[in-house]
Amino acid sequence: MGIFPSMGQSAAKRVSETESRIAQTTLASENPGIVTASSMAGVVQSMAHPAILVVDDEANFLTLLHWFLSQRGYEVATASSAEEALGLLGGRLFQFALLDIKLGSVDGIALLEQLMQRVPDLKAIMMTAYPTASSIKQAFDKGAMRYLTKPVNLPELAEAIKQLS
Repeated sequence: MGIFPSMGQSAAKRVSETESRIAQTTLASENPGIVTASSMAGVVQSMAHPAILVVDDEANFLTLLHWFLSQRGYEVATASSAEEALGLLGGRLFQFALLDIKLGSVDGIALLEQLMQRVPDLKAIMMTAYPTASSIKQAFDKGAMRYLTKPVNLPELAEAIKQLS
């Protein structure tokens, strides 16, 4: 059974699949603009919880979400602007993005569009204290999977992430 004779067949298969996914990821690095979760499915499946990018310009809310999601075992990265969020994409594969709609120079819906171009498999949840029919339509048209109003109900957020996982 190869290098690991004491490893069970299913464990050996998972190692082999993970090695294959890593090789595919290495090849995909030649096209750094696009990263898909499906190209890293074996690696992602081995993670206990997905990685989540949280973008909001309210520092206290970012801190709260980071704490809340980290306590549930998620890997969390935070950004206070669209520019900072896009910079975080370079070395990480995020499965989720929690985006505030009102961010500053680049709003959350424009950021959503940019994120979806770079990470097509991303599951986005939009958040806003100022919901409008127009922003709801735009968010879903650009690829959002959920739309929550602030103040965000944290158990509802946790359930939305669980349902989308």
